[in-house]
Amino acid sequence: MARTAAATARILSDLYDETFRSETFEPYRITWPQLRSLAGVSRLEKSFLKEVSDALNEDDHCLIPFDDFLFFAAGGDLSHYRMVPDRLLEQHLPVPESEDFLVDEDEVCNDEGDTDEDDVDKEV
Repeated sequence: MARTAAATARILSDLYDETFRSETFEPYRITWPQLRSLAGVSRLEKSFLKEVSDALNEDDHCLIPFDDFLFFAAGGDLSHYRMVPDRLLEQHLPVPESEDFLVDEDEVCNDEGDTDEDDVDKEV
């Protein structure tokens, strides 16, 4: 008999709480066949996995699918990993259009040779 996504999520969370949860980083892996058996289905649909994931996220848990297994963790388990420093991230941000080529009309000389007043040296 098939289980609902919410019931499947509750069992995954209970497994974590009863067996794997501790003061240290203790996520667990579950295989695709194990999850299919747990859910009572022969095929895991994307919509079902999304519903399981949404139910888990409400309790600060996550289920991360990989090719050969799924990874279950609590949000706190993953908070111990290093954050990417801004200085490293900035090296990979998209380059905005260069403002060097954008010209402010107030700074441009007109056709008659006049310049903006700020560009003229004033006599002292």
